[in-house]
Parts: sequence; C-alpha cells; structure tokens
Amino acid sequence: MKHSLRFFSIGLLVAALEEFITQGVLKKSYGGWIIPTIVAFVPFLVLVRGIAWVLEKWLTEAGAVLIYYLSAGAIGLLVEWFLIGLSPWRDPNAPVSLLVPFQLGMFSFWGGVAFAPRLILDRRETVSRLRKSYLRFLILGMAVVYGVTFAAPQKAHFAAGILSVLILFLGLNFFYARYLALLICDQTGEHKANRG
Repeated sequence: MKHSLRFFSIGLLVAALEEFITQGVLKKSYGGWIIPTIVAFVPFLVLVRGIAWVLEKWLTEAGAVLIYYLSAGAIGLLVEWFLIGLSPWRDPNAPVSLLVPFQLGMFSFWGGVAFAPRLILDRRETVSRLRKSYLRFLILGMAVVYGVTFAAPQKAHFAAGILSVLILFLGLNFFYARYLALLICDQTGEHKANRG
C-alpha cells in the first residue's frame, strides 16, 4: 500500500507540475486547474497501474514496461482527442511540422506521468545511475519550463510555455528507452546465467 501511495503521489506531482503551467498560468486559471487535474489523473493512474499488474503477469519485464508506456501514451492521446478536443483532425489546415511534434509531446506527457513513478521507485542497483540522471533532468527541465514560461513576454507566453513543456517531455523519452535497454540487458544476462 505504501508503494502504491508513492506511485500515485509521484504521478500526480508530475502531472500537476505540467498542468499548472498549461492550465493554470497559460490560461490564467491559477486555482482552476487543481480539481480537473485530480479528476483526470487519479483514474488514469489507477487504470495504468492495473494495466501494469496484468502485463507483468503475462510478459517479460521489458515487454511489460514497453506495452505499459505505449498504453499510457495511447490512453492519454484518446483523452486529449475525444475529451479535450486536441485531435489532429480538429484543424485540417494545421501544418504537419507542428502537428506531429505536438501529438508526440502529448503522448510523451501522458506516458511520462505513468512512467515517472515506475522509474523513480525502481531501487535496483542496475537502475540507480539512470534513476538519478532522470530525476536531475526532470527537476532541471521543470525549472527551465517554469523559468521560460514566466520570463517570456506576454505575447510569447503561450508558445514559450507549450514549446518548453513539449521539449521536456519528448526529451524524457531518452530515459525511458535507456530504462527499457537496461531491463533487456538484465533479462538477457539472467537468461544466459540460467542456461550456463
């Protein structure tokens, strides 16, 4: 139970740090973002936690982690498209060069909200360096997002905030890929040890 509470706390914290910028600051709703964030992300985290539990029963750890991340990102995109209205077909004239990174960024954000607790709570020695690097990048990245958003001139406020959030969450994919690679290496090493 204690581990579950930390999982939900970390996931909500990551979501809240981003939502404060995109829903609070950029929309000038400094308190209005709190309840919608809780209403959206608590059920999301419960759902992905359940998905992880099922996947871990049927797949290797690396396979479960990959499907977990892809599922979380896909669920998030469905929320963005059908509940929030940020679908790629909303504006048929939107340039693909902006549309693709924006959609990938939303996918990465939702995937990151689900993946951050998993990576941060993994206390294995083989993950230690990656976990510390990830935390530094996440904390520094959030500080940059806040700094850029608050420092940008009023006319560029929205673009600066959204762009910095997209860059951060797209950048976090590097750590998720490294984590997956570590799991595959661990799995391969265990397999070889069991055969030898």
